[in-house]
Amino acid sequence: MSSKFSRVQRPGHIYHFTVNGVDRAAFIWQLGKQFHGRIEGDPQVPLTTGRSASAVRDMLQQWLIAHDAPK
Repeated sequence: MSSKFSRVQRPGHIYHFTVNGVDRAAFIWQLGKQFHGRIEGDPQVPLTTGRSASAVRDMLQQWLIAHDAPK
């Protein structure tokens, strides 16, 4: 019996940034007039939507800063 995997591929860009000394990558894509984005490898960060890729990136950074647990 063979396994079949399906993948969804979206054209988008990966934006790299650092929050509190931790390197992060956000994948942001455009769907219609809206931009959507999420943090790679961090499923608890909610999907974010905005009018531009930079707005989505900034909202993701703000969410990470606000929800960063002290270490």
